[in-house]
Amino acid sequence: MLPAPQIAFLSLSRARSPVLHRAVNEWHQLDHLPENRALRGVAWGERFVLPPAAAHQAVRRGEFADFHYATLYWFDEPHGPAIGTWADFAEQSFREGRRPDVALVDRAYMDFFRLVGAAAPSGVRMNERGLVHRPGTGLVLIATSLPAGRSRTDLHPRFAWELDELVPALAAVPGVGGVWCLQSDASLAPATWASREAAQGTAEDRTIRLIVARTEVDPPAVVLDRIRSGEHAPRLRPPLSLPGQVAFHGFLETIVPWQWDWFDEATS
Repeated sequence: MLPAPQIAFLSLSRARSPVLHRAVNEWHQLDHLPENRALRGVAWGERFVLPPAAAHQAVRRGEFADFHYATLYWFDEPHGPAIGTWADFAEQSFREGRRPDVALVDRAYMDFFRLVGAAAPSGVRMNERGLVHRPGTGLVLIATSLPAGRSRTDLHPRFAWELDELVPALAAVPGVGGVWCLQSDASLAPATWASREAAQGTAEDRTIRLIVARTEVDPPAVVLDRIRSGEHAPRLRPPLSLPGQVAFHGFLETIVPWQWDWFDEATS
């Protein structure tokens, strides 16, 4: 059994026009994502959408304020060659004229992340690698921005609270099928890839901490309501003394192939 992946990549993108959503999804979900999943070293990959109702309910700031889609990949060890193979394929498909995304979307944010900790719900008896592959209805995503220059003394209580309190408390919410805590690490990006696949947002001037809670059975909107309810919210709210600003707090839905009608009203 291979070990659980330790390195992840998150990309946020937005369609340049309402009429382009179908083309974006046809290419990415039916062509690009399957080819990336088949690459040596790519452990898992999935796409998610922030539909209008979710965008309305979410807390969104900075580069997380304006996007339609999120893609999350996990890489196996050794992650250096795995990321290199993945980055080389992106350029190869561009040279072959198979990257229509260059004219379809703008990238709001992208970065690589290191796994810090994870938790499974009580009763889920799976190894950590299998948990990554478990299917789900979507994600509840909490992104916290920590500016560069904060002292280690300031940051340590935040990191301890996330791993000791937030992650296990989220895993105990009904409808949550797994929780991962990730920290941005821009040094993982190959230099040539970073210069080609530019995004407006990177985490070079700050640290981004991601809490990714995969939802299952229930729609992610229902799970987010539970998380924000009086029953669970007190345990999930950080103490005011901890540093960091919420960049995103909301839900994303797993994209089901050919069910791409979230933005159709904008084109009618």
